[in-house]
Amino acid sequence: MAKEEPPSASKDLQELQRKLSLLIASVQSNSKVVSFMQSPVGQYLDRHPFLTLTLLVFVAVSAVPVGFFLLLVVLTSLAALVGVILLEGCCHNTTPVVTVRWP
Repeated sequence: MAKEEPPSASKDLQELQRKLSLLIASVQSNSKVVSFMQSPVGQYLDRHPFLTLTLLVFVAVSAVPVGFFLLLVVLTSLAALVGVILLEGCCHNTTPVVTVRWP
């Protein structure tokens, strides 16, 4: 015997479906999306959905390591900059240990 869902869950699912369909309609009616889909590349990807999905997954998955690499570059550059500033500020006012006097 199957347990029936409460009526509120059904209403929630219908509301979610309505919101999702409105979101999809707004994306499909975007002028940039329409112009891309009318281009030769957009038409090719529309006819080859598996290739489109593969490209989408590849771009999404490769964005994470690229983002981490760029974050590492920025943090390394900041650390080097702070190190140079501290080193120059720290060692600039010191007197030399050995003084040489010429006759």
